[in-house]
Amino acid sequence: MKSLFALLLFCLCLPVFAQEGLAPSHIAGEIKPLARKTVIFVFDVTQSTRHGGVFTQERAATATLLRSGCSPGDRVILLKFGTGYSTVFDKTLKNSGDTDPLIELIPAAPEPGHGTDIRWPHHEALKLIAHDDLCPAVIVLLTDSYNDRPDLTDPNYAKYLSYYTLKGLTIYPDTSENSDYVRKLAALTRKGCLHQYGVGVGIAPDGRPVERLPVGPGQGDSSAGTTTEAPTVLAPTGSGTHASLLPWILGLLALLLAATALWYFLSRRPLPLRLRLGDKGLPRDFRVAPGSQIALGGAPGTASGSAEVFPLAGLAAPSAFIRNTSGNLTLVPAPSQTGSPALFHNGLPLQQTVPLRVGDELRVSIPATETEPAREHRLRVEDPQGTVI
Repeated sequence: MKSLFALLLFCLCLPVFAQEGLAPSHIAGEIKPLARKTVIFVFDVTQSTRHGGVFTQERAATATLLRSGCSPGDRVILLKFGTGYSTVFDKTLKNSGDTDPLIELIPAAPEPGHGTDIRWPHHEALKLIAHDDLCPAVIVLLTDSYNDRPDLTDPNYAKYLSYYTLKGLTIYPDTSENSDYVRKLAALTRKGCLHQYGVGVGIAPDGRPVERLPVGPGQGDSSAGTTTEAPTVLAPTGSGTHASLLPWILGLLALLLAATALWYFLSRRPLPLRLRLGDKGLPRDFRVAPGSQIALGGAPGTASGSAEVFPLAGLAAPSAFIRNTSGNLTLVPAPSQTGSPALFHNGLPLQQTVPLRVGDELRVSIPATETEPAREHRLRVEDPQGTVI
């Protein structure tokens, strides 16, 4: 049980070790080997990215990925977004020098406006990949993860409600856009073509960006920070940055409980055992239950705690015991006494408890006495299914 508790502690700590997202240089290292890929940057230009150096981080990450993660033959696309989106560039690289002009096109500063809708450009990127059957494809979401609702007068307000509800970031609308968004995320993930990463944002298990609602000044597009609704955080996936650890912990706990139950079941079941004395003796089958033992030698009733005895001529007391120890058969020497027989396990003197397996040979050498000659018994552990190993 100690090992199970240690495993539980390790697994609970594991998500914490993976809490930090991949740095842009690491993302570049992962996508670089993908040949003739399409890389789509979904780039946040809303006012909230002015704070905390987020916009500078977005620009630097995009430049790093273009220079170090892309190669000639790759198609690179940048979609900038606020409440709507537009395409900044869409180009297939012919040589390494093609990235420099594109880096100059990366948005230079946040743009005026109020509101954020990352799911719409994300959906458009997915539709482009699915329509053109682009494989492999990489989507990099670059944002501060804060979702600020557009003003009612914003021309894109209706589009925002195609992907979001006013009840929270994890309660999704029943719209054709949102349904198609879900389908394409699932289909491209199953196909194995899609690689998603987040810079400043996590990627939830369903593939959506892990967004938060603004709760103070500098968050969201409103510098006044009047929104008081608590942030909604989704669970992370293996790529991109990471958010809530609770689903990971619950899943690991469920796996550990199932493993513990299986271990308990296996450790409590009787184990089959077949012993044969000599080459001509008939095999004898046992079922060794947990807590019981088979005595080698002695007579029924003489071996304390033994449910069964494998009698050996010339042995009035057991020379060893076969036990079910935590779901495994073990061979345990009996306490040594004057005149005790010599016991060998696979040719070696048995001095301590050892595992017992099919094919093992046990030899019991009984010294001569004044009334009895010396004897030697050879036992073999056979396959309980009937095959001799």
